[in-house]
Amino acid sequence: MTWFITDDPEVFRSEAESFLAARPDLHTMLLSGLDTIEQLRSGGKNPPTVLGWWREPEETATTAAFVWTPPHLLAASRLSQVAAAHLARLLSARTHPFTQLLADTASVRAFCEAWRTTTGSAPKHGPHLRLYRLEQLVRPDVAPPGAPRAATEGDRALLHDWCTRFVMEAGSLGADLDAFIDERLSRGGWRLWAVGDEPVAMAAMTSVVAGTARITPVYTPPGQRGRGYGSAVTTAVSLAARDAGAEHVLLFTDLANPASNNVYRRIGYRPVLDYRIVAS
Repeated sequence: MTWFITDDPEVFRSEAESFLAARPDLHTMLLSGLDTIEQLRSGGKNPPTVLGWWREPEETATTAAFVWTPPHLLAASRLSQVAAAHLARLLSARTHPFTQLLADTASVRAFCEAWRTTTGSAPKHGPHLRLYRLEQLVRPDVAPPGAPRAATEGDRALLHDWCTRFVMEAGSLGADLDAFIDERLSRGGWRLWAVGDEPVAMAAMTSVVAGTARITPVYTPPGQRGRGYGSAVTTAVSLAARDAGAEHVLLFTDLANPASNNVYRRIGYRPVLDYRIVAS
């Protein structure tokens, strides 16, 4: 039993793509992370990349995987206790320090125990997240004033400012901020809710990969909250994801924020699985 490691997305796809595609909803972070790496490389950039897949003894099928671009978030699939223990040992010995890991709560628990055994220190617990999937989109009974529009290059400074504020409130987006913004701008993945000429909320979607798209981030400035703009822009970007061909439209919420969880449930999102982020 072992983790196999590569920095080549093509090799990783040949070994792990079938496993990831079997549950694209649970593997949304890995799939979108891999897609981002491939997009950056096609544009001539070469981000640090560590891609791993796990196999049991004498088995040919991949049963776990992770996608990591140090120093950003490492996204892992479900991990057995043995796979989690081996991952902890692997990360503790890497030149690039492990900073954050995202996985389902049971896998994070197993990893934390293994990390403590391996290093003598306990990881720091971060946000408790819940993955939601859109079932039947329900439009708000009373729409707020304004309308959605796709963000353009002229909105980049605004997007950067609001993404920076989002990170300060909710935590890292798990990627280089400029690359994150530009990748979504390049394919029309941002939506703004605007009242007249004034943007009052934003949301974005990932590329459609293996039939899935994830909504991230959603942000309304403090002075505009409580007016329905967040719900409206989420509805707009969710429709855009469906129109782009996404069978599964997903998003993560912080369970410490009941307001946003209530908003997403009202417009048709339903829970899939709980996740945790931990930091070294």
